[in-house]
Formats: sequence, C-alpha cells, structure tokens
Amino acid sequence: MGVRMLDGQAANDAQRQRELGDLAIRNAAAMAFPPTDWEQKVLGEVLKLPRVAVVRPPEQELLAADMVRNDCHVNCHTQEANDPERLSRHVTGWLIDGSDLILHSVVDYGGHWLCLTPQLGPAPSKFQFIPDPFIEWRGTSDGTAKEAFRSGNLLPTALRKYPEAHIRMRDEFSRLMASGMSAFDARKRVDATLGVEFRKKDPI
Repeated sequence: MGVRMLDGQAANDAQRQRELGDLAIRNAAAMAFPPTDWEQKVLGEVLKLPRVAVVRPPEQELLAADMVRNDCHVNCHTQEANDPERLSRHVTGWLIDGSDLILHSVVDYGGHWLCLTPQLGPAPSKFQFIPDPFIEWRGTSDGTAKEAFRSGNLLPTALRKYPEAHIRMRDEFSRLMASGMSAFDARKRVDATLGVEFRKKDPI
C-alpha cells in the first residue's frame, strides 16, 4: 500500500510539473511581445484608475464549484450568467503583479470583490486589482470565442513597465529548452537568475 501511494504521488507530481511547464511556455510567449508606445500610454492611463482589494477563496472551494484553473474570463462570465440571485458582476481589469499589470477578470459579488480562478502555481489569497471600465468583450470573426478590446484595440495579456526584461527571459527560456532542458526546469532556472534580477526593479 505504501509503495502504491508513493507511485501515485510521483505520478501526480510528474503531471503537475508537465502542466506547470506547459503554462511556463504559454506565459513566456504571452509576456514577450514587442514593446510599443501604445502599451506605455495605456499603462499610464490604467495606473490613474481606482484600485480595489480582491480576495481569492480557498482553492478547493473554487474547484468544487467547477471553476477552471487559469481561465479567469470564462469563470467570471459563467458565474455572472448562472447566478440565480443576480448578485454577480463580471469585471475585467488588471491584476497588479510587481511591475506588470496582468489582464484579469474577477467578480463583484454584491460589493465584495472575488477572484474565482484557482491557479496552477502559488497565488496570493488577496491582491490589488484595477477595474477598467474601458474594456469591452467582442466576439471573434468565427463566433467561437470573445476577445478583450480597449478603445478599439485588441488587448495583450499584460501591460509591462519593463518589456525588454520579459523578452530577455523568454529568449533565455527558449535557449535552455533548445539545449534539452524541460520546460519546468528551464522556468526554474530563469526564475532563479534573470527572474531575481527582474524582481529587484521598481514595482508599479
């Protein structure tokens, strides 16, 4: 029984590492888009908007409510659409993460700000969030999904204070993977080197 339990735990750990590795690949690509004057302009505009404190309920509660990991926009849209009391309002804005603003959705539940999205990696139970009233959701041309726009422009995953740093981390991550390192280990290596340097920069 003990051996089977250990084997099961090892399999779970390996699966989680694969999932975290896949997430690292997606995040590295999503955060390393070319910098533009438009991004810096919008960053300045957003930072002038009011902030709120958002609470994330325990992970097991969110999973039991069928909330999907790392899929905040769908989770909040679904909550608003299926709330029989009509207390839930899907709000899109920006999660403050160090020197980055991450495009994120939360729910205003009768005046209580809640994040309904469990995360694959460690996540704070409370964080600062900037609701953005200028964001609108539009259907894609094929009608299969929706995309976030602001003042007529399709929004990226984030607004970055130091975009060049993300590009450097993406390039190093790609180099390590090309050398044969797994995505999970490459992400750990980058986080322990360039990531440490990045986190020393002035936050927003």
